Amino acid sequence: MITSTIWVTGMGIVLSFYQYLFLREMLGTKFRYTFLWLYLGTWIYGNINVRFEIVGTVWGNMIYLCICSFALNSLLFHGSVIKKGFFTLWMYGIREVAGSIFFPLFQAIAILNGQEDCLDIIMILVDLASCLIPIFMMELLKRKLYLLKSDFEDRDGIYLMCIVVFICITTGMTAMMFPRVAVWDREYVYLIAIPCSMVAIGGEMLNVYCILMLERRLVERLANQQYQMLEQQIEISKGQYEQFIKIRHDMKNHSLCLARLMADENFEEARHYLEQWNTGIEEGEAAVQTGSIFADALLNPKYHQAKQLGIDISIQMSVPGEDRIAPVDLCCLLANSLDNAMEACQRGIAAGYPAGWIRMSSQSHPGYWVYEISNSTYLPVRQHGGRFLSSKQIPMSGIGLQNIRTIVERYEGVLDLQSGINFTLNVMIPLGTGSLK
Repeated sequence: MITSTIWVTGMGIVLSFYQYLFLREMLGTKFRYTFLWLYLGTWIYGNINVRFEIVGTVWGNMIYLCICSFALNSLLFHGSVIKKGFFTLWMYGIREVAGSIFFPLFQAIAILNGQEDCLDIIMILVDLASCLIPIFMMELLKRKLYLLKSDFEDRDGIYLMCIVVFICITTGMTAMMFPRVAVWDREYVYLIAIPCSMVAIGGEMLNVYCILMLERRLVERLANQQYQMLEQQIEISKGQYEQFIKIRHDMKNHSLCLARLMADENFEEARHYLEQWNTGIEEGEAAVQTGSIFADALLNPKYHQAKQLGIDISIQMSVPGEDRIAPVDLCCLLANSLDNAMEACQRGIAAGYPAGWIRMSSQSHPGYWVYEISNSTYLPVRQHGGRFLSSKQIPMSGIGLQNIRTIVERYEGVLDLQSGINFTLNVMIPLGTGSLK
């Protein structure tokens, strides 16, 4: 009895620790010593159930554990309610399904060896095997699915929770027949045990498949947005090239005109003509010069667009080279942050406020690059579950901000958001050897 208690306690600590590592990676912790609070809370509501016998059935126990764990995770971790609810249900669901894989097989082995009374040992073995599968799956997903750190849409979370519930119910129903399997003819034990275990294995595979499909959807969505941004850059570059061809053609005409004025000794007219020409050239120069042709091609049209809207915009930037940050990532970061700032100013204009202002700056330091953009916010920034929501009339939450988070995490950088009288976005990206991934 003491040995089994120590064994169960040890497994509980190990599983709680891996759950903590998984949730910390996917959601982020709110407090120090989160693991101690997580294990203490788990131990308390688990022992309350045992002492007072709140629930006595398998399904009742799972519902009770999911509710208590969700409440505890909501207190200890960041993220939306849907996201925390999904991860809580997923972690308990895969463990229950894992139990449905091993319980029929272990009990069938015991029956065929004449050891039907060894239920306690069977349950310990089932618990051990059921703990190993969630640990393996959490390690696999934690290492691979970095995009799940971004907030996927609530409808995705609800959809996946429905699938997890369906899998748990299906596999649980197949395992409910085994308490009476001891009275069956032995020749039928394996014929029933193996199909039931295969159903549960299929449920676990479906669990993994659904999350892989979610990750694939997120990758495709981000890729499509980056392709759209590249298409915009191609159009901008095309326009700049056409402008260059026009300038070269005009220079030929200007040279002919100046040559004629000089030949006719109209020096005063030639001087005046040359001054006007220089003024036109200065007006056509790039207002933003960052040191990157990609960033300049992106920022200059947006700068002039903001000026036309009456926004007081200032851009003082220097950006890392292509060997430090990929141009597509740099442009995605700058475009999304500037678009969000311009959108905030346009909301203010639409509401009858002044056009507002935008300040963009960046500096390269030895070993890291710092980027900051601030904008006026006459209207409060909407938040939900620790997330800043998009103001667009579509059912999603800040895709631009998700893109920024993804890029910052790809380069192992730091993102800081501050919302008050103004909105400020700060990014710090390391520029050591191997920064470009």
